[in-house]
Amino acid sequence: MRSRQLLRTSLLVALGAVVLAVPLSHLGQARGSGEDTSLETEEEFVQAAAKVRPSVVAIGSYWAKDTPTIKYFGSGFVIGDGKTVVTNEHVVTAIQTAQRLEYIRCFFPDANGVEGRRCSIQAMDDDHDVAILRLEGAAAPALEVDTAEPPRGRTCGIMGFPIGMQLGLVPAVHKGVVAASVPVVLPLPKGTRMTPDLAEKLAKPYRLYQLDMLAFPGNSGSPLFDGRDGKVIGIINRVLATRTREHLLDQPSAISYAVPIQHALDLVKKGSAKPAE
Repeated sequence: MRSRQLLRTSLLVALGAVVLAVPLSHLGQARGSGEDTSLETEEEFVQAAAKVRPSVVAIGSYWAKDTPTIKYFGSGFVIGDGKTVVTNEHVVTAIQTAQRLEYIRCFFPDANGVEGRRCSIQAMDDDHDVAILRLEGAAAPALEVDTAEPPRGRTCGIMGFPIGMQLGLVPAVHKGVVAASVPVVLPLPKGTRMTPDLAEKLAKPYRLYQLDMLAFPGNSGSPLFDGRDGKVIGIINRVLATRTREHLLDQPSAISYAVPIQHALDLVKKGSAKPAE
């Protein structure tokens, strides 16, 4: 009887050791795997941002008689053949209002000299707040694009010049996620005054990417890129969202929005069929 109890006790002890050993083994594997995945994801984003940087430009003007000689208006980026620059329509309109279209320039980070690259307006699209500029001279590094709608939760980044050139001609990167795909304008509550902007967007609806990310003044026209591979999926836009998406708010939110890159590609195709005036 005593020998049988000793045998049972030995079996229970051995079984307990096995049960304890297996979870600890799996826990170690899971922990190691989790750390590796996290590091790989972070490194993916770092590499994606590095790929985007050479193609990001500051949009402004250069005139020797100006004080200062360089005036900043927004961000942009190069796609396609290396001479096609995408930015917001309102950025170009601001240059036009300042009577500086004759001196419009694209400023590349790390470039020699302060005069920037000469460029001209190829096409403008007020409906989607997109403009296409044409670089003079040699082709610049161009970014790849992805027109597929990103899933909610996709890691993404923007790169541009927050606060303009006051922080120097150094493009800054910000990281976030795609929170949702939303209509450009919300249905209006009864009693809300209709504006021309709202009427236009209701007549020609499309969608924006809503981002869990803070974009600063100066980021207008920045590329929104996929955090995995650096492909451009949208164009950051602050003004459009304020006029339509958040028109009922007393103060703008910290939510950011981007216009899908497809609208820029459509404008490139139209090109001379819809010239800028």
